[in-house]
Amino acid sequence: METSVKVILADDHQLVRKGFSALLDGLGNVTLLGEAANGRELLELLRRGARPDVVLLDCEMPVMNGLEALEAIKSNYFGIKVIMLTMLNSKDIIQSAVDKGANGFLFKNTSPSELSEALHKVTQGENYFSADVTMALLKPRLQPGGELLAQLSEREIEVLRLVAQGFSSTEIGNQLFISPRTVDTHRNNLIQKLQVPGIAGLVKFAIQHHLI
Repeated sequence: METSVKVILADDHQLVRKGFSALLDGLGNVTLLGEAANGRELLELLRRGARPDVVLLDCEMPVMNGLEALEAIKSNYFGIKVIMLTMLNSKDIIQSAVDKGANGFLFKNTSPSELSEALHKVTQGENYFSADVTMALLKPRLQPGGELLAQLSEREIEVLRLVAQGFSSTEIGNQLFISPRTVDTHRNNLIQKLQVPGIAGLVKFAIQHHLI
């Protein structure tokens, strides 16, 4: 970046704002015009005449979240670039931000070099999506409950399938070469992880996710 880039930072956590402020200051060619703790405060800064080149915008904020603020910026303030910030590796949130016109997307643990590259690219009219964000967008959409299924180990899925097929702990243990007590432990862990009401809930979950 050869010329100074004017930035507004919007995040509801003061420590995050301080961290990003320090990162921006360290880049040396960035001017921080202002900070906001939510989308409404951000839009008030713009209404009062602040004109950043780029807004660094947190997705999850009270009062008005980042996606709502993004939509308002793109509707009312032509030319302002928006880089979304998040700690959530959520395809739905990322895709929604892209659909609403986000120019970039960074996770909050970004490095100074990546932040600098993102600012450079969006001010030049390009988009910037970190490698982690790109991978999240490439993930297949999970059906309801799919996030829970993705947290299970291979062994837990094996036990879930066999429980749903009506096998007893002893029968499952014989098939998997583990003790019935270990099977019981896996079954109880599954009930807790999947937040279902007992074996009947496990059976229903397995059927819904085509495990049997």
